[in-house]
Amino acid sequence: MIIWIAGWPHNGSTLLRQILKDSFGITCYSKYPEPELESLFPGGDAFIKKCQRDPYMSFEYLRQQKEATFIKTHDLPEDDHPALFVIRDGRDAVCSLSNFWWLPLDQAITGQRCMFGSWSAYWHAWAPTERPNTAVIRFEDMVERPNEIVLPQLEQALGREPLAEYIDDFAEKQKEFPYLFKDRVGVWKKQMSESDLTLFDKCHGDLNRRLGYE
Repeated sequence: MIIWIAGWPHNGSTLLRQILKDSFGITCYSKYPEPELESLFPGGDAFIKKCQRDPYMSFEYLRQQKEATFIKTHDLPEDDHPALFVIRDGRDAVCSLSNFWWLPLDQAITGQRCMFGSWSAYWHAWAPTERPNTAVIRFEDMVERPNEIVLPQLEQALGREPLAEYIDDFAEKQKEFPYLFKDRVGVWKKQMSESDLTLFDKCHGDLNRRLGYE
């Protein structure tokens, strides 16, 4: 069985993988080569390379196993296996993507040059609140109240108790990975112009408000 760690790029899947590792002792791999994160998730790069060349480590093989393998994906859903779906205020998500991928902000908003589609199109493709065996995890909860909100969510979704509380080490991670750990909650307030906000509202405003982001 595969348990997907799903989310639009820069919605917070890397942070969720850290929480699963630190608090549940769960190794979470990625569907994509990420050698730059090897110190965070040891063995991850070797895992995806083995999946690509070894039929006994292919995704199809892993789907058929009883033991769960946790894999991060930004792709659209490709099966009905369980998922932990990460959501983030869409305004922060597009700003973070723009900063990391060096995209003009308007292209991050529309999803014009994002291979995974736009922020809201990704949500609708996964439909996580309607999809069976799918838990929705908010980035903001992981940042602000991981032990009070997120650990109980994960305990219920996974059927296992956490081994330890999560200790937020963002400042240390920011020093080690400055290109990745740049921003957290509310970055859009400083980065988005009125025209950016108008475009975002046109593309994603209804969903963002429905998810409780005002």
